[in-house]
Amino acid sequence: MTDVIDAKGLGCAQPVLLARRSLELHDEATIIVDTRESLENIRVLAMHTGSAIEIVEEPGGVYSIRLRRGRNAAAHACGSQKSGSERNDGS
Repeated sequence: MTDVIDAKGLGCAQPVLLARRSLELHDEATIIVDTRESLENIRVLAMHTGSAIEIVEEPGGVYSIRLRRGRNAAAHACGSQKSGSERNDGS
């Protein structure tokens, strides 16, 4: 199931937090943002979760970002629930 999130006009962290939550619940998500910063933050999220990403730049500086959950996304979502002392990732 694909989730569509209109995150235009939202503050810095909100689009990436919404995208992350959506990937926890759905196999695919499309996030629509209107800043390059939000685009880059979601790109980093995709990299860290192993999710596939497709970006389409629409007129007016709007980006439509499609994420498809990868194998690492589910593990990352589960691991993110732990505190820093419980994680065994070297950090």
